[in-house]
Amino acid sequence: MTMRDESASVIGQFLNGRDTISTKDAKLFVEMNGKVWPMIEATQVAAKLEKNKEDVQTLGSRWKHKKTTSVEGTGTLGGYVISSNWLKYALPYIKGEKDLYFTITMIIEDPTSRAGKQTVLLKDVNLDDIPVADFEADDGVMEWESDFTFEGIELVEPFTGFEE
Repeated sequence: MTMRDESASVIGQFLNGRDTISTKDAKLFVEMNGKVWPMIEATQVAAKLEKNKEDVQTLGSRWKHKKTTSVEGTGTLGGYVISSNWLKYALPYIKGEKDLYFTITMIIEDPTSRAGKQTVLLKDVNLDDIPVADFEADDGVMEWESDFTFEGIELVEPFTGFEE
């Protein structure tokens, strides 16, 4: 039996649609200054690790090789404006006090999917923008979006349904 055959017998030959994960089943929590609150107003969160790669060129090779030298955590967070939390926590920095850093816990568990549950912790999150106001004359609701950086990540609980 080849490795390809073994993999097919373990996880199935084709992805079953029910095993994809609905984004509606995500939960987001913020911990800041010792307080934890569910981000019920969140409409989007995206986070990724960006690798910095330096060029490495050698004699005898026409290939331009790459060497990873660092990693940067970046993301986007957005939602409806329903509180003054972000502005309240950002104002001290403007007044010469400490900057706003917090932790985000992301939990995704689609009960229909056999993938299981995943919990990821983003540490030392820092927003690039602080939502203050976003008014328009048309019909709508107040929303905000900000890019952010983070300086630590922990896979608290990995998906277990389709492990290699």
